[in-house]
Amino acid sequence: MKLAIRHRLVTIIVLGVLTWTLSVFALVQLLSTNTANRVERARDAMLDEVAHLARTPTRAGDRTPTTLVGLHAGIWVGEERPRALSPDREPAVRRAVEQARSSGARVVSEAPSPEGTVIVAAIPVENEPSAIVFGTYIVRPLPSIVAWRRIVSLLVGATVLLVATATYSIVTLSRGAAELRKSLDALATDLHASVPRPSVRELGEIAEGIATLAAKLADARSKEERLAQELAQRERLAALGRVAAGVAHEVRNPLASIKLRLDLAAAAAKLPVAVEEAVAHATSEISRLDRLVADLLFAAGRAVGPKATLDVGALVRGRAEALTQWAAERKVALETTGAGAASIDSDAMARAIDNLLRNAIEASAEGGQVVTRVSTERDRVVVAVEDRGPGVPAERATELFEPFFTTKPDGTGLGLAISRAIARGHGGDLVYDRKGAVTRFVLSIDTASAPPKKATASDSDGNRRFA
Repeated sequence: MKLAIRHRLVTIIVLGVLTWTLSVFALVQLLSTNTANRVERARDAMLDEVAHLARTPTRAGDRTPTTLVGLHAGIWVGEERPRALSPDREPAVRRAVEQARSSGARVVSEAPSPEGTVIVAAIPVENEPSAIVFGTYIVRPLPSIVAWRRIVSLLVGATVLLVATATYSIVTLSRGAAELRKSLDALATDLHASVPRPSVRELGEIAEGIATLAAKLADARSKEERLAQELAQRERLAALGRVAAGVAHEVRNPLASIKLRLDLAAAAAKLPVAVEEAVAHATSEISRLDRLVADLLFAAGRAVGPKATLDVGALVRGRAEALTQWAAERKVALETTGAGAASIDSDAMARAIDNLLRNAIEASAEGGQVVTRVSTERDRVVVAVEDRGPGVPAERATELFEPFFTTKPDGTGLGLAISRAIARGHGGDLVYDRKGAVTRFVLSIDTASAPPKKATASDSDGNRRFA
């Protein structure tokens, strides 16, 4: 059976208290036995000496000489108190003398005192009942008794400290383990849950390991989800690519033939005005269909066309100028700032910027403003398009760049997918961000292969506003 560490600490407490109890008991017994032996030896020696004095009494003064060092002996005759008797010993001696006189036999008593154990003996003198020989002797404590008492006190203190430390360890470990169990339960459903750091160093290291593991698992899960999304998107784009390739093959050739015949008809003879307008309209629709096919191919991952080093800021300003009239009709102001050179396919990039500007204008309310900022960050040119429209619901933000996803009743859902494909075709990316009331699309372009662009007078400030 596996024992918890708190059970082991409780065992340590019990063993410590038991060891302390046995040690103190052994010391007390040892000291008591030693003291009892000394008292018994002193009593025997004193009785022998007092008995000898009783057989050969002397009246030389009140004190009787003796051979036992520390023995105070004397003769008590009648009721007269001996003058040499110490006042502090008189009560015990008087009681012993009275008992010996009344019983006619020897009397021995012991009494504790601040100095030690006082032994009192009284023996009647032979052939003289009124005379009693008495003796007092003090058995003093051993000089080492103070040291032994200190040892006992230290044992008590050490045992109390052991119990307190073990109890604190039990409480701390139990609390830290409970916190770790709680955090593990939370991590089972949320890898971003916080992991508390217990005060015990070992548990703290375990908590650090759990937190690191959870962070790595969360990162791996996010990467897995991102890779799954990218894989699903690539599968959809692959399917779209196959459809787009078929559409391009089946539609572009007939469109090219129709456009050629219309151009030949328009060039062969002077046509009536109504016919010329009809031919121009048909040619325009054919071009629109051809652009739609090209957009499908871009969304499916077709490579961009030939690149040339251009000022992206100038391209953005040009596209903003082209949309100025349409934006004015919707009472939306356009503003562009910044500049940056990059090697780009100008037609494809213009299409991507048009998509972003159109979306921003359509999302803005009357009196709103669309701000486009062009900047260079390390090896990238960044185009940020901002508006104050309602944005996309947060739960649907991950679908923004999916082909055919749209929140517009008349939208195709290809604009953002095409714009991202164009950005990635230029070694960059297109991302969506929403902070507060501002919606922001950031298109980046890799400039690693772009040579430095010479500044011109017309682009010295790189800022322009269109009302």
